[in-house]
Amino acid sequence: MDLNAIRGFIHVSKTATPSKDEIREKLEEVELELQTVSSEHNDELTMIEKIESCNAQNTKKKFIEKYGTTEEIRKKCSNLELYQKELNEVYSDLEAIMNVLKNFNKAVCFSNIRELLRQKPDVKIGQIEKEAGIRLGYMSRLEKEGNTSEPSMEFIVTAAKLLNVSIDTLVSVDITALTPTEQYLVNFFDKLKSDTLIDKFNWNTETKFELDRLEQDMNGYVQHPLFSEETFYEQSDCEYPEEVTRVVYSSKTFGPATCITGDCFNLRLKNGSTLYLMNLEKSVHSMTDNFAFVKEAVMYIPQGKTQVLATTQDENQIAQLLEMLYSTVQERMKHPQVNNDVMYAIDAFMKDDISDDEEELPF
Repeated sequence: MDLNAIRGFIHVSKTATPSKDEIREKLEEVELELQTVSSEHNDELTMIEKIESCNAQNTKKKFIEKYGTTEEIRKKCSNLELYQKELNEVYSDLEAIMNVLKNFNKAVCFSNIRELLRQKPDVKIGQIEKEAGIRLGYMSRLEKEGNTSEPSMEFIVTAAKLLNVSIDTLVSVDITALTPTEQYLVNFFDKLKSDTLIDKFNWNTETKFELDRLEQDMNGYVQHPLFSEETFYEQSDCEYPEEVTRVVYSSKTFGPATCITGDCFNLRLKNGSTLYLMNLEKSVHSMTDNFAFVKEAVMYIPQGKTQVLATTQDENQIAQLLEMLYSTVQERMKHPQVNNDVMYAIDAFMKDDISDDEEELPF
């Protein structure tokens, strides 16, 4: 299966709405691949057990000649597990897009438009219809009882633009049913996504490799505000859980039994406050457990205060917006990033200014 082709399809789907059949076809393709990988992984584990439990040297030698040594098979298992994680990431992205389409409800969409028009009296429905190149009265005609036609993409995109809301929110979130706090977070995620798309932010990437190497220093402090050393019980190969102690991010979803599964991102906000988008998995789980993966949005405030704002396993309307936000940030971080200091130096060079600035005197 061509994972890069599916990733490209996901990227294009963020700007051009695909059909449900296209998404469903991709989901089925990835799901089938997941089942195949899981089956291969189980076969490799079974083969390791056979080789290690075999007492007859001739039989053991034949096994090794045919299937490889246990070390070689374990390496295959490790590669299959990494591939399975990539598949789960892609599956989650496809599910998020499908949820937006599946949850599209014309009544909810139009109810959202009416509510946002009420909140923004300077925007009129006629203005939306005119800018979308649609005859006046278009929305009223579609709202009539018995009219099963769905609004055009041009109308939805224009409405979202003029009402300053994301398309995801407009078509899939019932704004009138949100609590004030949920509405607040929806606005926050919408702005994060839109500003990320225009390269307004300098997100920082924290890789799995970096985060897995975190340790306590000599004073017992971990050089990351979200991580700490914890002692807890974890499922093992034995009948009973075993007690383990290690540096972990203790997630809202899985507690300390949490591992990093892919790139995490952070964005510095006002006064040192930092938003973290954590990409996580349950530390011990079966390969086919889709609920073993989660993303969490966490706000860190200096002086050690943290709050989980949302997770992709929350049973509310914000979960899918978080999934789309993470996907957007992940995609943008594949492109070059230039911070303000570097941009200042480049801009000066473009104006033929390569001299040093005069230092301001302290008086």
